[in-house]
Amino acid sequence: MAKRLAAGALLALALIWAVSASPLARAGGRTARDEEILPENLAEAPAKPKAESGLIPVELIEPAAGAEDWEAVEAPDVPEEGLDAARWALCRELLAPREDGRFGPEEPVSRAEAVQALYRLSGILVPVGDCPYPDVPEEYRDAAAWADSVGVSGGVSEGRFEPFAPVTRSQLAVMLRRFAAWRGEDVESRTAVSWEDGEVPAYAGEAVNWVMDRGLYEGMTDSGLYPNLPVSRLQLAEILARLQRDRDPLAPPPAPPEGGSRSREKHEELDQAVADAARRHGAVGVQAAVIENGAVTDTYCYGWAVQDSVPMTDAHKLRTASLSKVAVGLSAALLREEGAVDYDADIGTYWSVETWRPVTVRSLLSHTSTLLNSESLAWDYRGVKAQLADPSGYAGGTPGDPRYWSYNNHAFGILGQTLELAAGRYLDDVLEERLLGPLGADGSFAAGELEEPELVTQLYRRSGPGRSIGSQLGVRLWSAPGATGRQFAGGFTSSAQDCAKLTALLAGDGCFEGVRLMEAESVELMEDCEDRALPGGSYQALPMRLRFDLYGRERLYYHTGSAYGVYNLLSYDPDTGDGVVVLTTGADGGKDQYDIYAVCGEIARAVYEAIDR
Repeated sequence: MAKRLAAGALLALALIWAVSASPLARAGGRTARDEEILPENLAEAPAKPKAESGLIPVELIEPAAGAEDWEAVEAPDVPEEGLDAARWALCRELLAPREDGRFGPEEPVSRAEAVQALYRLSGILVPVGDCPYPDVPEEYRDAAAWADSVGVSGGVSEGRFEPFAPVTRSQLAVMLRRFAAWRGEDVESRTAVSWEDGEVPAYAGEAVNWVMDRGLYEGMTDSGLYPNLPVSRLQLAEILARLQRDRDPLAPPPAPPEGGSRSREKHEELDQAVADAARRHGAVGVQAAVIENGAVTDTYCYGWAVQDSVPMTDAHKLRTASLSKVAVGLSAALLREEGAVDYDADIGTYWSVETWRPVTVRSLLSHTSTLLNSESLAWDYRGVKAQLADPSGYAGGTPGDPRYWSYNNHAFGILGQTLELAAGRYLDDVLEERLLGPLGADGSFAAGELEEPELVTQLYRRSGPGRSIGSQLGVRLWSAPGATGRQFAGGFTSSAQDCAKLTALLAGDGCFEGVRLMEAESVELMEDCEDRALPGGSYQALPMRLRFDLYGRERLYYHTGSAYGVYNLLSYDPDTGDGVVVLTTGADGGKDQYDIYAVCGEIARAVYEAIDR
């Protein structure tokens, strides 16, 4: 009977995953950042011991026939280092395969999938009572009812479980600790863990420390905890295998740790290189962040956030100038995933206007829209709508034709407005829900909306002040989505470290720290280039540029930016997953042979050479 129930649940789980696809997409990217997913009863109430719960657990789920030979289980999409854990989880029926036989190692784990795995690990494969959450599908109701009854996990609010919301590292830590307490295990933590890159939610502090004590997150936190980042299916399989190491003779040993960070090994050398480049070009302040194999591994700072007063730190926020266009490009890709925009539809659809020439999201991203580019043009909704309908709002050529490429700040403002109109949401909210929140990053097109506005820096030109802190903080969200496009060409404000998190996502083909946050197809689309080279030898992507044989790398995607005395560079190697983000203020703005700001290029070259494997 238990086997039949397990097999039925396995089939049901496969079917529900086929319907739901990615839980991150189903949940619209929501995590504990915007809705406190873990309720008060999970944060405060103790887990019920077995005796009090009235349940009679089976210590181990009986494996399917032949499960001892778990090495024969197929999981063709799982990397070699995680294959044992994936096969074990499939054998134990803790996780279900996809309908097409894939394991889906990078896909985020939903709340329903997490409690289902723990329910199966408990050995209880009989109903424990009615599920109090009507939003839980039939396939997960027994697991949700069990988790609620023993205190392992409750709903997000009265009557709601949010079954398809991604479970974050913080949330899973609480579930694991409470599950261990229910099994009668020691759940005292011996070590207090402090994380610089993200604050652990108050409810999860002890649980995170316990998880780290037990080594359950081994290999996941080498570059930072990222408490709001979802947990992937492969990561959950590895975590559960570690949890069962002393209970299950089939549980595989942990995979060997990967190599360390070359940037950290050479930190002093690179710190000197950053300082030398900054002094050579007269920079007042510099931030640099390093990406290795898709992970943000190191940061460097030089000079002042406020000259002669406040030293620059890696937490300070600078105007990223035209690196903002990459944030807009990411927003476009995410909204395309959600079905809110079509890259090849005339944007007049979103503006409710008949454009004089057909202009698309793709042509705006590639600077081939042929829209007139001038600071004298209106940025407001009414003015842009009039421009789109008037022949005088266009330059010569055919939209989308690479022969009529022209770098266009104004068109990117229109692109940002178009995306907001299509989505009915601010791009700040799109990025926060899908990327910034899970990554623990702070960035905004309106500096006054930052979580820590006190960290915004003074901007300096060579000749003196560039833009004051007060004037930057005066930029707040506009009256409605799409009301203005003024900030999208260059107003995104963030730190180099947080920009590097977005860059690492691109370098990882949509994955960050082993978890897929956007589709690989979306990154591929953003990297798509025309065959025709631009003046100077680079190739236009959507919206980055591609250049071959740059700074010792076979090819790099990159974007530069300058405004009010900042000179910036974002770059990554798509073949190795390495990257560098450099933000500066007060430097001389001279360019190197690649038409990239020399202060940034010198730092990037030093880093790429140092971390080359």
